Amino acid sequence: MKRRGSDPAAACLAALLSLPALLSLPAGTAWAQMAADPAAAEALFREGRDLVAQGKLPEACPKFAASQRLDPGYGTLWNLADCLSRTGRTASAWAAFREAADMARRMAQDDREAKATRRATELEPQLERMTLAVKAPVPGLVVKRDGVLVDDAAWGVALPVDPGKHAIEVTAPGKAPFTTEVTSAGPGKTLTVAIPALADAPAGATAASPAGTGAPSAGTSGPLPDAPSASSDSGASTRRTLAFVSGGIGLAGVVVGSVFGVTASSRWSKARDEHCRTETLCDAEGVALTDDASKAATVSTLGFIVGGAGIAAGVALFVSSLGGGDDKPQAARLTVAPAVGQGSGGVLVLGRF
Repeated sequence: MKRRGSDPAAACLAALLSLPALLSLPAGTAWAQMAADPAAAEALFREGRDLVAQGKLPEACPKFAASQRLDPGYGTLWNLADCLSRTGRTASAWAAFREAADMARRMAQDDREAKATRRATELEPQLERMTLAVKAPVPGLVVKRDGVLVDDAAWGVALPVDPGKHAIEVTAPGKAPFTTEVTSAGPGKTLTVAIPALADAPAGATAASPAGTGAPSAGTSGPLPDAPSASSDSGASTRRTLAFVSGGIGLAGVVVGSVFGVTASSRWSKARDEHCRTETLCDAEGVALTDDASKAATVSTLGFIVGGAGIAAGVALFVSSLGGGDDKPQAARLTVAPAVGQGSGGVLVLGRF
């Protein structure tokens, strides 16, 4: 069984849509995400399917998840969502089905979008939710559920959670941590977890200084004025690495945009010259050619947009990494504008450095 269809435009579009997310990742993570391994993804997918056939669903779900991370595709995501649903992880399955529906919509695959949307809708009445009610927010307060950070915008919001037990951990600078374990309330119900005001940390405990602030510890005179900052050097190095990552993504996007732009132009021309009497009156092959040309043009446009954004981000990151010490580099200002037409495509990048 193959993991996804054979439509190259759809596969390329899926890859392009995932590229902007790489720009927000740390350098090491970005390189890891770029190192897609379709062969390993296919092997993991097949192993997951074999485990499903053997009734070993709890072992199959991680295989599908790993395959999806290595080489994202609708087929893998659908099987992961179905596996999660069959093992009772309703919230995770609901989110995966919704993501699959969004992917299908971007690919203009209406039947797949409807199929995934229907499964997500069927799960909604079964969802169990949890509200984390923070009574006394303080600066630096961190709330985690099952080891995952809960953004402060989500405090007080009923969020879907998988059924079962969940660990809540709350910390803040100078405060004693708060931890508890709760169990979800059941299908269709919401559990509210009250996060109390944190008590002050014991008198003998001292909070660590924030990284990179250069704050001197007690009994010292602080860092020498001319001492190099290791965190500053590390930050500059990270920005340079991200600059090359972003630039590489940008160049890849421009190449993809160019290739699919030429393909779109070629198919438009063939349809117009050989199969269409007017712009709206075409034979069956002409209709197919114009449809293919439209899809290729969409991929081309996205390619140039992602490419331009990647190149712009790469330049900005590289320029920002050049400064050292107290000398701050001049802010880079860049404007990226795609320029795509029926027969051609390009990207306009304007900048001041």
